[in-house]
Amino acid sequence: MKILVIYYSRSGNTKFVAQEIASNLNGDIKELIDKNKRQGIWGYFWSGYDALMKKKTDLEELDLDLAQYELMFLGCPNWAANIPPAIRTFLDRADLKNKKLALFCTQDSMGAERVLNNLRLLSKGAEIVDQHYFNRVEKNQDQVKAQIKKWTDKFKQ
Repeated sequence: MKILVIYYSRSGNTKFVAQEIASNLNGDIKELIDKNKRQGIWGYFWSGYDALMKKKTDLEELDLDLAQYELMFLGCPNWAANIPPAIRTFLDRADLKNKKLALFCTQDSMGAERVLNNLRLLSKGAEIVDQHYFNRVEKNQDQVKAQIKKWTDKFKQ
């Protein structure tokens, strides 16, 4: 089965999870690159605001043929219990009809259920096969690795 992990990460936590998933499942990986600069404290605040306002953004061009993948993982951070603009933009443009999709998000506090619900709603036409969220990735990397392994083992059958 050909697998793709697509993710957006501002601080590196979601990237860590995405890389672990791709490694565990021998899948391809693709990072969504937001052309807006979101670093630093002001980037943090504007990012949260953009997520709350359900804004979209400019993404670097994706050279990607989704048709070749049987299963895709889509991941993002939880920004104020909302989806980052990069993911919102990707989901608006991507043709996910009849695609099997597993969703994941990373967070430091709460709101993952809302993020995952919004991801499901915006993944038009996709068959959501599973979802998972990971807490405090940076502080608990060994525990998160174990959670990822347990979660991804389900997809090896």
